Amino acid sequence: MTRTRRTEDAPIPRPDPKGGALYRQVVDAIETGIRSGQLQVGQRLPAERKLASQLGVSRTTVTGAYQELEARGLLRGHVGRGTVVVGAPPDSASAAFPWSQRASSLARQAGQVSLSYGTPTHRADVIRFDVGWVDGSLYPVAELNALLRELAAEASIELYRAPRPGGDPTLRDAVSRWLRSRGMEVPPESVLITAGAQQGLNVVARAFLDPGDVVVTETPTFVGALMAFRWAGADVIGVPVDHEGVQPDLLEETFIRHRPKLAYLMPTFQNPTGGVLGRERRRLVLELAARYRVPVLESDVYGEIYFDDPPPPRLKALDSAGLVIYQGSLSKLAAPGLRIGWLAAPRGAWSPLAAAKAFADLHTPPLTQRLAARFLDSPRLESHLATIRAECRQRRDHLVTALRRELPRLTLRVPSGGYYLWAQLPSPLRVDDLVPRAAAHGVTVRPGPEMTPERGAESHVRLCFAGFEPATLSEGARRLAAAVDEAWHQTNGGARRESAAPVSVV
Repeated sequence: MTRTRRTEDAPIPRPDPKGGALYRQVVDAIETGIRSGQLQVGQRLPAERKLASQLGVSRTTVTGAYQELEARGLLRGHVGRGTVVVGAPPDSASAAFPWSQRASSLARQAGQVSLSYGTPTHRADVIRFDVGWVDGSLYPVAELNALLRELAAEASIELYRAPRPGGDPTLRDAVSRWLRSRGMEVPPESVLITAGAQQGLNVVARAFLDPGDVVVTETPTFVGALMAFRWAGADVIGVPVDHEGVQPDLLEETFIRHRPKLAYLMPTFQNPTGGVLGRERRRLVLELAARYRVPVLESDVYGEIYFDDPPPPRLKALDSAGLVIYQGSLSKLAAPGLRIGWLAAPRGAWSPLAAAKAFADLHTPPLTQRLAARFLDSPRLESHLATIRAECRQRRDHLVTALRRELPRLTLRVPSGGYYLWAQLPSPLRVDDLVPRAAAHGVTVRPGPEMTPERGAESHVRLCFAGFEPATLSEGARRLAAAVDEAWHQTNGGARRESAAPVSVV
């Protein structure tokens, strides 16, 4: 009789608190063990409660991991026998090679928090509150197509020659004019064109960061920035935000203690909280940057998506010390598929940025650059932005109303612009309790811990309202409420959430 092996013979590693969603880490660790042969067919895994204790996670996290692996055909639960490995390693030698084990830890982490995070592949109707794109029906397709036809009719060999450093001159001129209309005097020669905002972050990291350098960010912040800085080998330190954005006194303490190489800030409709840094705080932040000689990367990809009054002037417009690199993008202004962004660099910063860009991908395609230039100069751009603002405001209001009806104990930070609601789950629920339940109900959220430099925001999620029609937002709120009900019931041993308390809004 063959003795059943237990996981003690091939331990499952403890999840990294900074490595993304815990349940995903447990799923990946067990699947890696199965496919590498460390966990073999017929091997019994520990009971959920026991494995949760061994790994230092909640039982809900292990339950969700086991359920997903059962759905993939790798595990099977048996009454009286526990959970057993039933998925065999692939037969072919090429398929069996353990590529996932060879991946860097950052590549694995990036995979866990990428845009495909948490999507149940067997569901076609998943509502993706975790993805930060506007509804495709709001893209200016007719305008872009008309401009593209004009461009195609006039295209010359110039569009197909070797690229020019920094980007197409026509687009750099258009960006310079656009920035001037927003109060920033940036000559065309100071503009660097990038393939979207994410590449801009990667370029800045390559140009100015060495392993061991320190970068200061807000906490929480954009997960793509965290990954870009960590991939460069930098240590990321977070400074808490309140309803007015980053707190200058805490920022100064961090500058003094850590002597950072760079500060990354989103002063306007911050991702994920939606906060707006007031004008006085902007002045204080720039004073601190100048006093401690810390350059600032200002990300302003949401600054035009305001619902009431326009936001305060950009940091770049107020910068007299030449310390601000300004980042913009057409992904939120027009369409993400264009992959057009820009960096407005102070004197002396442009050359290292251009070198980093050149060795990333040589150049952004000239054809899309020229299309972007025409769109920035189009008389329809302002009316398009007005439409985006009105639609996003309506969708924000609709989701807030739906959540007030379906999840009255949810605490919301309601923004005055941008794409997102920052929501706190009712105590004592945590993200790891909710995420697998939400996925099972066909709705995904962006977990707060993914967006913090250090571990934190375990009870927070980010919800994107910009990508859906009102009816879909209502359905997403209903599904989320059902998932919270289930997680609440399990976490509280049968207690259900109360429904009488009004939603909290901060």
